[in-house]
Amino acid sequence: QVEPLIQKGHENLVHHILLYQCSSNLNDSVLDYGHECYHPNMPDAFLTCETVIFAWAIGGEGFTYPPHVGLSIGTAADPQFVLMEVHYDNPSYTEGLIDNSGLRLIYTPVLRKYDAGVIEAGLWVSLFHNIPPGMPEFISEGHCTLECLREALGAERPAGIHVFAVLLHAHLAGRAIRMRHFHNGEEQKLLAYDDEFDFNFQEFQYLKEERTILPGDNLITECHYSTVDRIRMTWVRK
Repeated sequence: QVEPLIQKGHENLVHHILLYQCSSNLNDSVLDYGHECYHPNMPDAFLTCETVIFAWAIGGEGFTYPPHVGLSIGTAADPQFVLMEVHYDNPSYTEGLIDNSGLRLIYTPVLRKYDAGVIEAGLWVSLFHNIPPGMPEFISEGHCTLECLREALGAERPAGIHVFAVLLHAHLAGRAIRMRHFHNGEEQKLLAYDDEFDFNFQEFQYLKEERTILPGDNLITECHYSTVDRIRMTWVRK
């Protein structure tokens, strides 16, 4: 189980938290210090922390893994170091704020049958993703192609992976998100969706039945935005 520990009074400041797996060769000298992400003062060693192993977003509560699934820790194959990245929302530009929010990981010595992981699908965070102003609805699509899933799963997971929960994530312009799934060229039931997306309530959706994603399947993340109240282009950036 993973629980958010949001500092009292900062519930509207902490927007989301990401936990990354780092290289086991991480230089010990960079440990135990905080740095501004993607800033020149960030140690180069942090660039090895690329694989997301957990994510939390504003409004979400604790996440509980199913009884037969767990996030593996403590073995030689598991991450020896992790990086916690916190994104803040401070529209009033209040200065002097100090935050001590984080995550609490609860573990058990009783091994679960299956190891859990995270697959990220959607729009790549880059300046190439932009949304025009004054649009009542604007749709962007992120494609996890059949070639991508075939390469990612073919060797290690030829029988596919089983999805048991989905976290749909967007920012203030987001109005709806749909996670579409295609198998053998035919669209399946939506993997997850939220047609009334609320920026302040971003919670995991537990699937009633696990969904198998096979090598060669397609995933399309369909994001609906509204910028009717904006007069400038919306640029996506870290």
